[in-house]
Amino acid sequence: MSQTISRVVNVCLIAGLLFVYQQAAAERKQSTEMYEKQKEQVEELAKSYRKQAVQKEASSAGTEETNKEGTYKDGTYEGTGTGYGGKISVKAVITGGRIKEVKIISAKGEDSAYLSQASKLLDQIVEEQSTDLDAVSGATYSSNGILDAADDALEGAR
Repeated sequence: MSQTISRVVNVCLIAGLLFVYQQAAAERKQSTEMYEKQKEQVEELAKSYRKQAVQKEASSAGTEETNKEGTYKDGTYEGTGTGYGGKISVKAVITGGRIKEVKIISAKGEDSAYLSQASKLLDQIVEEQSTDLDAVSGATYSSNGILDAADDALEGAR
């Protein structure tokens, strides 16, 4: 009889502990999801504010921020920047005063996973006609290396 009571108590304790553990795990998951959602919102807000500040600065100076009028000199220009694993070199092609293409020509020592993520910026540079972009989350150093290299290349086209 006493053994049966002891077993019932043990089973109840184990069930209670499992319930508490499950609740803690659910709260942690919910907290993590909320954190990720808030992080995305803050990043979007920061990007929006940054863009507004650049536009305000450009309009007060009487020039366009993204070079939409085509003020680059036509040609092919190369530039370098420092990424996660070392030097990144890019080639920028300017046609009609606008950025037509930006390509990575060398990235020795760069981690391929980070470089692959950061390479998404190349199309954005052409689309925005600017290197004033946010780094790709998870590939910040490689992103900054690409943006610095593109800036360096475009400096020759100004």
